[in-house]
Amino acid sequence: MALRTLLFLALVAAVTASAGHGVHHLTTDSFAEAVGDGKVYLVKFFAPWCGHCKRLAPTWDQLGDAFKDSDRVVIASVDCTEQKEVCTQAEIRGYPTLKVYHGGKAVDSYRGGRDLESLKAYVQDQAKQLLDETTA
Repeated sequence: MALRTLLFLALVAAVTASAGHGVHHLTTDSFAEAVGDGKVYLVKFFAPWCGHCKRLAPTWDQLGDAFKDSDRVVIASVDCTEQKEVCTQAEIRGYPTLKVYHGGKAVDSYRGGRDLESLKAYVQDQAKQLLDETTA
C-alpha cells in the first residue's frame, strides 16, 4: 500500500511540475498557426545545453505564469535542438534569442534586461503598441 501511495504522489508531482507554467512550447507544426492567431507572442528560442538559457528558464516560467490568463499575450518557447526548421526560418544565430511575433511576423527582438520586471514591462508595452494599432 505504501508503494502505491508513493507512486501516486510521484505521478501527481510530475504532472503538477509540467503543467504549472503558462509557457507554450511551440514546434515546427504549431509555430506558424500559433504566432498568426492575432495575439502578441514573446518567443524564447533556446538550446537546453545553453548556460544563459538555463539561467533564464526560471524567470521565463514566472513570465509565463504572469500572462497565462491573458487574452492578448502569449509567452512561448522553441527548443532549437528539436525544432531546427523553425529556428532556421527565424534566423536564430545565438541562444537565447527573444523575439516578438504578431500577425504571423517577427516584429521586434528583445535585447533588454533578463529580470522578470523588465520582461513584463517590455511585453506589456509591445502588446499595447501592436494591439492598439490594429484596433485603431
